[in-house]
Amino acid sequence: MLLRKFSGTAEKFALLVQSCADVRSLKKLHASVLAHGLGSDVILGSKILGWYARLGTLPDSRLVFQNIVTDDLALWSSAMVDYFRAGYLEEVIFLYKRLKLHQIGLDGKTITFGLKSCAQLGDLFLGEGLHVDSLKLGLSGDKFVGSSLVGLYSKHGKMIDAGKVFEEISDKDIVAYTSMISGYSDVVDSTAWNAFKIAGDMVKNNLEVNRVTLVSLLQVAGNLGAFREGKSVHCYSIRRAIGVSDEVLETSLVDMYARCGAYQLASALLKNSKGTTASWNAVLSRLTRTRESWDAIQYFSVMLHEHKVTPDSRTFANVLSACAELCYSGYAASIHAYLMRRTILLDVVLSTSLIEVYSKCKRVVRSRHLFDQLTVKDAISYNAMIHGYLQNGMADEATTLLSCMMIECIAPNSTTVLCLLAAFADQRDLVRGRWIHGFAIRHGFSADLDIANQIIHMYSVCREIVAAQIVFDSLETKNLVSWTAIMKGCLSSGHGDEVVRLHQLMQQHGEKPDSITLIYAVQAVSELGHLKSVKQIHCFVYHAFMEEDTITTNSLITAYAKCGRLDLSEALFYSLEHKDLDSWNTMISAYGNHGFYIKVLQMFKQMEEESIKPDELTFSSVLSACSHAGLVKEGWSIFQSMTLLYSVHPQEEHYGCIVDLLGRAGHLEEGYKFIKLSNLTDKSSMFRALLSACRTYGNTLLAHIIGKELLELGPQNPGTCALISEVYAQEGQWNESANLRASAKQSGLKKLPGSSLMESV
Repeated sequence: MLLRKFSGTAEKFALLVQSCADVRSLKKLHASVLAHGLGSDVILGSKILGWYARLGTLPDSRLVFQNIVTDDLALWSSAMVDYFRAGYLEEVIFLYKRLKLHQIGLDGKTITFGLKSCAQLGDLFLGEGLHVDSLKLGLSGDKFVGSSLVGLYSKHGKMIDAGKVFEEISDKDIVAYTSMISGYSDVVDSTAWNAFKIAGDMVKNNLEVNRVTLVSLLQVAGNLGAFREGKSVHCYSIRRAIGVSDEVLETSLVDMYARCGAYQLASALLKNSKGTTASWNAVLSRLTRTRESWDAIQYFSVMLHEHKVTPDSRTFANVLSACAELCYSGYAASIHAYLMRRTILLDVVLSTSLIEVYSKCKRVVRSRHLFDQLTVKDAISYNAMIHGYLQNGMADEATTLLSCMMIECIAPNSTTVLCLLAAFADQRDLVRGRWIHGFAIRHGFSADLDIANQIIHMYSVCREIVAAQIVFDSLETKNLVSWTAIMKGCLSSGHGDEVVRLHQLMQQHGEKPDSITLIYAVQAVSELGHLKSVKQIHCFVYHAFMEEDTITTNSLITAYAKCGRLDLSEALFYSLEHKDLDSWNTMISAYGNHGFYIKVLQMFKQMEEESIKPDELTFSSVLSACSHAGLVKEGWSIFQSMTLLYSVHPQEEHYGCIVDLLGRAGHLEEGYKFIKLSNLTDKSSMFRALLSACRTYGNTLLAHIIGKELLELGPQNPGTCALISEVYAQEGQWNESANLRASAKQSGLKKLPGSSLMESV
C-alpha cells in the first residue's frame, strides 16, 4: 500500500530506504525500484548500496554498485565511505585500486578512507603507497589525509614518520592533534613525553581539548608513571567540565592513578563517582600486575560489599590471580562457589584463572577436573594446565598434555614452548630439554628469538655449554638477552676467558652492554685475575655514565679487591653517592678477605650509626672477622644481636663462625657445648672446625670424642679423614690412624693441592 502511494519517483523511494529494518524489506523495496525502471539511478542506487552494506549483505551491495557505476568520483567516494563504516575494509581497498586502474581520479576523501582501512588492516606497505599518492596530488598537508597518515604510522610504532606528517599539516585541527597524541598512547619509552608538548601547543593555538584527547594523555601518563602530568590532565578536565560523569574518562583517570601508584587518589575517585565495574577493574588489574595481591583482595571486598558494584569476569580473573600469588586456595574456592551459586558461566578466561590458582596451591587434581570440563579449549587453557603440571613437578603429565593438545589440532604457541623450556631448565632436565628443543625445530619455533634465548639458557644451566654455543652461533639476529644468556652459561661453566671474548664481540656487533652483562664480564676478569681488563670495564662504565648503577659498581669493588687493589675498591665505595646494603656488604667482605678485620668492625659500627639494617651476609663477614681477630666477646655479642636486635635468623655459616671463633681462642669445651645445643641438622662442618682447633691445642681427649661423632655421621671428605688420622696418631693409636688413611685411599679420597692465578699489578 505504501509503495503504491508514491508515484514511483526516485526521491520518494530514497525516503523509504532508511525505513527498511532488515535485508528482506530492503530487497522488496529494491525490486520495486527495478520494476519502476530506476535501477540505474545513481543517487537512489547509492543509498541502496550503503544500506545493503550496513545490513551486512556485501554481494547485493556490489550488484547495485555495478549497475550504477560511472566515472563520477563522488559516487566512488560515497561507496568507499559506506563500506568503511560497514566494516568492509578490503572492499574499500578494492575500490581504491579500481579507481587507480581505470584512472578515474583520486581526492582527499578516497585517500583518507583508504588510509583508515590500511591502518585497521595493518597493511603498512599499501598505506605507504597511498602516502605517495597523496604527495603526488599535493594532499599530504590536508588535515584529514594528514590525520589518517598519522594514525597509520602511529599504529605501526613509526612515531618519527608520524611526527613528520603531522608537521606537514598546514591547518591543524583538533582531530590532527588528537591523532598525534593518541599515537603516543601506545608508546612505552621516553619519546611519549612529546605527547604533553603537543597538547601544550594545542592549547596555545586555542583549540579545545576533547574527551578523546584527555583519555590518550591519561594513557601516556600511566605508561610513563607521570603522576604530575596525569594529575594536571585531571585538573584540566575538572576546570573545563569535560567528560563529566563519563565512564571512559573516569576509568582512564582511575587507571592512570593506579599505574602511577597513587592508590589513595584512585580510591577517592571510585568513592566519589559512580565507580563502574571497569573503573574498579583498572585498580584491581594494576594491583595484581605489581604483585600487591593482598591489597587487590581488599579492594575487591570493598567493591563487592560496600559499593555494591557488580563484578564481571575480568574482576574475578584479577582476584583469582591475586589468590594464586598468595596461594589462597580457600578464598579462590569461595569465589568458585560464588560463581556456581549464581550460575555464572565459567568462560575460558575464568576457567583458566581457576586452573592457575588451584595448580599454584598444589591442587592439581581440581585443576585437571576444571580443565576437562571445558567444552572449548584453546592454547591459553592448555598452557595454564601444562604450567600447572610443571609447577608441581609432573613433567610426564605436562608432556602428555602437549601431545593431547596437538591431537586435538590446537597449535602450541611460543608461550607453550617457553613454559616447557623454563621448567626443564629449572629442573636441570637435559633429556626433556633436548626433546623440547627438537619439538621447537620441527614446529618452526626455533626462529623465535625468545625461544632461542631460552634454549641457550636451558643448555647453560644443564652444563651443556657446547650445545648452548652452537645455538647461539646459529642465530642470525642476536639481542642483549642472547649475549647475556651465553655469557652467563660460560661463566657458570668456568670459561671466564670466553666471557671476556664474548663481551668484546658484543660491542663490536654494536650491542650496548647493560648492568647484568657488565657484571658477568667483571666476574670473569676478576676470576682470571686480569686487573687491566677490570680497569677497561671500569672506563666503559664511566664513559657510559653508569657509575650510579650500584650493582655494577659493587661488582667492580669486588673485582679490584680480588685483583689485590683494595685501594681502588675503597675509592669506588666512597665515591658512591647512594650506597645500598650490597655496597656495604661488598666492601666489608673485601676488607675481610684482605685481613683488615678491625676495618670490618668499624664499618659494621658505621652501618649501625647510619641506620642501615645488616643481613645474613653482613653477619657472616663480621663474625668471620671477629674469629680471625680473636675477638671472642665482640663476636659473641654480635651473634646474639642477630635475633635480638635485627630479627635475622642465624644460619649454618653463622654458627660455624662462632665455633671457629671459640676454637681459635682455645675455648674448646664451650665450642663443643655450643654445637651440641644448636638446632642445626648438619653439624659436620662445625665439628671439623673444632677438631682442627683440638689438634692445634693438643686436646686429644675432646678430639677423640669429636672424631668418633664425625665418623658416625657418614662418609667424610679427605681433609676430615686426615684430621682424625692425626688425632689417632697423637694418642699413639697408630693402627687406627693407618687403617683410616688406607680406607680413605681405597675410597678414592685425595686432597687436591691449592693453586693461585693472579695478574701482577
